[in-house]
Amino acid sequence: MKSLPNKTLLSIAVAALVPFTAYSAPLDPSERDMASQFSVDMQRAFNIYADSDHRDLVWYVPKVGQIALTGVNTGNPRPRFSVYSRAPWTGFLAGQDLVHFGGAFDTTGGIGDLRQLEREAQAKGLRVSPATAAKATTKFLLTDLVVGNNGRIDTECHTETWTGPNGEVQIPVCTALNNDGERVSTDFMYKFRATTPRGSSSVSQNIPFQGVTMPEWVFPIQDLMETGSNWDANFQAVTEWELTTLRKTRVARININWSRTFEQASTYFGIHNNACVDIEVQTFFRRLLDNQNGESGITVEYLHDDGTYKPEPINDEQFDNVVDAVYQEMRNELFNEMRDYGQSQLGRVDTEATAMFTLRANYEKLIFKRNETRYVSWNPGSSVHNASTNMTVQCVLGGFGTSVTWDVDSEACRQLAGME
Repeated sequence: MKSLPNKTLLSIAVAALVPFTAYSAPLDPSERDMASQFSVDMQRAFNIYADSDHRDLVWYVPKVGQIALTGVNTGNPRPRFSVYSRAPWTGFLAGQDLVHFGGAFDTTGGIGDLRQLEREAQAKGLRVSPATAAKATTKFLLTDLVVGNNGRIDTECHTETWTGPNGEVQIPVCTALNNDGERVSTDFMYKFRATTPRGSSSVSQNIPFQGVTMPEWVFPIQDLMETGSNWDANFQAVTEWELTTLRKTRVARININWSRTFEQASTYFGIHNNACVDIEVQTFFRRLLDNQNGESGITVEYLHDDGTYKPEPINDEQFDNVVDAVYQEMRNELFNEMRDYGQSQLGRVDTEATAMFTLRANYEKLIFKRNETRYVSWNPGSSVHNASTNMTVQCVLGGFGTSVTWDVDSEACRQLAGME
């Protein structure tokens, strides 16, 4: 039997809520495609959003982050990263070498890429700013695994019995086949903690982190640190952002022939014994707008992104929204609302009421046969958009008893550090 330690930290994900400022925010990508205005390289490096209020403002979320650096302008960048191995004295991993590493991730993105994004934006009269997230989660993921023809990773699992403070427990142990033909534990991390952004924070942040691997990772990580290679081939860190994106206020123009509209309503209500419940009134407007012609009484034109009004809605959602907007706009001018309070079986006053509608004698509009043009507007509301920043651990050399340095001899690493 194996024994568990009294306290074991197994969670590798850390979430933080960030207040959202609603005055100006990224626009939902379905509302306006801002990314296409930038080069393919910038689209690969950043998630790009238009602003809800300012057409010259561009929000971005880096797709790639890196180890945070200090002293970049000195020509000798120093990574905020350390790594070493140590075997714990106690616990169920006692005597086994574990890799301890920590530092800070920089979610700003490659300095060179960010400078290029700013240059492209300025050339178009635009300005850029990092987006603000409503929620952030940082975690480590195992990579370099074999995916079979069925689209699934080749995994094997079994349970082991351990004795803890509260008796025996069953621990699931899983392994996966990697591209070297070896089976590796899917529990790469023993402990991981990251301080995700808090407050009114943007996605451009330094994220401090600390981690301890499971056994058997000492030699692979030592090999990576000897060459400054990218850790992504074995595992990678990812910060997932939850953005609250806004949607544009929509406008439609309705042309009303009141006389014809009352005729249509009279016919419809006659079929329903001259009294309709709320859902039947909504159905009346939907049918009226769904069969627009010269005799329908109401025609609708939708404001499109090019600034012109057209009879076709942009999508089904826009049609549904304009039906509701017309219902709210015209209901009280066409119909009288009454309420029927049912008799409670318990003798108490019944506060549940059924809304009923009948035709309204709107003398003014009918006698003068008025035709009107009105504008209705609605806002579909906010939406949640997810974006992620893959944190690359690369270009770092040394560790395991020596100082960690940046690989300034590599052209790619110099580019990441913004070294011209």
